[in-house]
Amino acid sequence: MVQTIQKVQKTYIEVNDTRDLIEIQKAMSKLLSIQDTLVKENIIKSLVDYLKSKFVLPEYKIKVFIAYSEGEPCGFVISDLNPEYKSYGRKCGTFGWLKAESQEICEILLKLCELFVKENRLRKIRGPINFPKNQLGFGLQISGIDERWLFGVATSNGNPYLYDYLINCNYKPESEYTCMHVVEESWKKGNTLDKNLRLCCLPLDELEDSLDEIVELAGDSFSSLLPDTSGGGRENVEELLHLASNVPKKYFRYQRFYDPFKTYKDIPEFIEVWKEADLENMITTFPMVFERKTNKLVGILIGVLDYYQCWKGEYISRVNVHTAMVRRGYNGKGVFSSLNNFGQATNRSMRGITYYEGTAIWTKNSKGVNNEEAVSSIFPHCRSNRKHLVFEKLAK
Repeated sequence: MVQTIQKVQKTYIEVNDTRDLIEIQKAMSKLLSIQDTLVKENIIKSLVDYLKSKFVLPEYKIKVFIAYSEGEPCGFVISDLNPEYKSYGRKCGTFGWLKAESQEICEILLKLCELFVKENRLRKIRGPINFPKNQLGFGLQISGIDERWLFGVATSNGNPYLYDYLINCNYKPESEYTCMHVVEESWKKGNTLDKNLRLCCLPLDELEDSLDEIVELAGDSFSSLLPDTSGGGRENVEELLHLASNVPKKYFRYQRFYDPFKTYKDIPEFIEVWKEADLENMITTFPMVFERKTNKLVGILIGVLDYYQCWKGEYISRVNVHTAMVRRGYNGKGVFSSLNNFGQATNRSMRGITYYEGTAIWTKNSKGVNNEEAVSSIFPHCRSNRKHLVFEKLAK
C-alpha cells in the first residue's frame, strides 16, 4: 500500500499521516501497554483488519496519525468519521486509540484530528471512541482499573496523565458511562412475562433472516438524545452477530452445571423455549421476546463473548451484556427482566458462562442530565465496577 506522509515539526516530534498497515502494526506493538502477548497480538490484528476494511473504501473518511521522536513511535491516534456514529442524534467526528507520551505529543495529535473533522464540515469531535467499538470499547477509564479486562470494554490507557492532557487541550468530560457487574442471577420481575409475549432463542441462520427486524427495533429503541450511538445500523448488528457466532465450540463448557428443565420447572416461559429450540445451535447471547399473535420482535439482549479468554486458550465464562433493546410501549411487561433471567439461565446451564457485566451504561452528562431509566431498572441488581468518560470539543 502506498504511504501518504504529512510531517509536523515541533521541536523533536515528527508526525506521519499513514495508511501503511505494517507501520501501524509496528507502532501499536511499541505503544500498546498490554502484558499478555496473545491478547496484545489479537487486539492489534483486530485493529489492522478494521483499518484494512476501511482503507479500501474510497469515500470512507479516516485518518491515522503516528508521532515519532528520534525515529521511535511516541504517539498514536485515529480519527474515524464512521457514518453510523452519532452524538445526540447528530453526526460527529471522533478520535480514538490515543497514545501520547507527553502533553506536547497529545496536543499535536488531537489538533490534526480536529482539523480533519473540521475539513469534513463536522462541528464536534468526541473521544476516545475506539473503532471497532464493539470490540475495543470507548471512553477513558477513570475507575475500576484493577478489574479484570473484559472484551468490548475500553481498558486503562496505561498513562495516568491522559485525563490531564485532554483537559489541557480544552476537552470537556461530557458523558459518563458505568459498567455493572450483574450480581443477581434472577430478577423478580422477570419470572412472569406478559402472557401475550414469548421468549425465543434462534440459530444463526434464523437470526440472519431477522436482521432487518433487529435493525428496525434498534431504530425504535435508541433515543436520538443519547450522547454516543452507533448501535442501530445494519453493519453494527451484523458485527455483533458475527462476534456471537464466531467462537469455536471447544471454548465452551457444554457439560451442564444443572438441569435447567428441573431448576426452572415453575417458569413455563423458559421451558417452552427450550423444548422448541435447537439447543445445540441457538445463539444464546441473543435472547429475544416476540408478540405471540403478530410475531413482532419487541425486545432483545445482545451479549459479546469474552474473546480475551479464548485468545488465551481458556473456556469462555464471561459475557459483556452489550446492548438491551425494548420497543417503546412495552415497559412494565417484564421484557427486560425476563430477557436477563432467561439469558442467564440458558448460558449458565448450557454454555458454562457465569459472569455477566452490563457495559457502557450512560449515567449522566456534563449538563446534569441523568439516565434515570437505566439507574432504576439496572442498578438495583448490579454492582458498579468501572467508569469511563467521553470528552468533547468543538472543532474550531
